[in-house]
Amino acid sequence: MPFVVLFLNLGTGEILLIVMFVVMFFGTGKLPEIARALGKGMRQMKNATAEIQREIEIGSTEIQRDINISDEISELKKATEKITGGIKEGLNSIESHHNSKEELNVSKEKETIDNENPLVPPGAVKRD
Repeated sequence: MPFVVLFLNLGTGEILLIVMFVVMFFGTGKLPEIARALGKGMRQMKNATAEIQREIEIGSTEIQRDINISDEISELKKATEKITGGIKEGLNSIESHHNSKEELNVSKEKETIDNENPLVPPGAVKRD
């Protein structure tokens, strides 16, 4: 009952006035039934409030879990980007090393051909 008093902002005099009207309208015989009905209504209201609070807590824990999962996903993406970045750098290094070796081999072959055919000017096509 203190919850109702605080909720409705009723003073002691107002509560006594309400009790007198209830006794006059319903009589003392119906007073226990009315009190029981009010108690049952208050209990149902309290249970409904508790259920709503439970649902809100469940929803907030699910949202928190989703937030934690998205944080973990972003951390995994960062780690994956670091790994793939290192792999790409390694592949680029290998490719540039391979290209420089290939260019060196081509220039050596050209030099060899030019040395074997001194009569043919460099860059000229030899016809048979």
